[in-house]
Amino acid sequence: MLSKIFLDECKIERYKHEFAETGCVFLPGFLEKNTLQNLLNKIEKSTFQTKWEGKEDNKFGKVLALPRESVTVFLFTAVLNNPGVFKMMQYIADCGRIGNFVGRIHRSEAGEDHEIGWHSDASDNRLLAVTLSLGTDRYSGAKLQIRETGSENITKEFGQLEAGDAVIFKIDRKLEHRLSILESGRRTVGVGWFRSPDL
Repeated sequence: MLSKIFLDECKIERYKHEFAETGCVFLPGFLEKNTLQNLLNKIEKSTFQTKWEGKEDNKFGKVLALPRESVTVFLFTAVLNNPGVFKMMQYIADCGRIGNFVGRIHRSEAGEDHEIGWHSDASDNRLLAVTLSLGTDRYSGAKLQIRETGSENITKEFGQLEAGDAVIFKIDRKLEHRLSILESGRRTVGVGWFRSPDL
C-alpha cells in the first residue's frame, strides 16, 4: 500500500513483465477508495471548459478540461507527486529516475466530437504517461489506443475503465497514441506524466 495508491503486491512482477513486453499496463483499483471518492465529489462540483489540443495552426483534438489552477487538479497532481509512487512506477516501467508528476483532468461528452488525434507525448522530459479513470458514468468509444509511430496497426487499446482504474504507458518518439471519439455517455479521467528530474 502506498499513500492513497493501491497496487496488488502479488501482481507487481506481472505488471513489470507486461510493461516490458508491451510498453503499457492496466492497473485496476489504482486509486485508494477514500481518495477516489474525495476527487469524484470535487469533480462533480467543478466546471469544465473546452480545451483544444495542439497549437492554433495545428489542432488535433478537443475535450473538456478543468482549469490547471483549480483545487481539484492540484489535489489530483498531489496524489501522484509522491516518492513512493515514483519508486513503484520506476520499478514497473524501468524508466529511470522520476522527479515529478504533472497532470490534468479531462472529460469527454457524447455529441460534442470529443477526441484527440494521433500524437506523441515525447517532450518536456516525460518518461511515463498515466490515464486514471475519475468518473462512474458508462460510455462507449473514447478508447485509448497505442501504436508504433506511423503504423496502421493498433498494438494496445483500452476502453471503459472503472473509477480508480489506471493505465500507464511508455513515452517514446517511436510510439504514439490517441483518444478515439466518444460515441455515448461521458468519460472523465485524470491524465498526466511522470517526468525526469532533469528539467
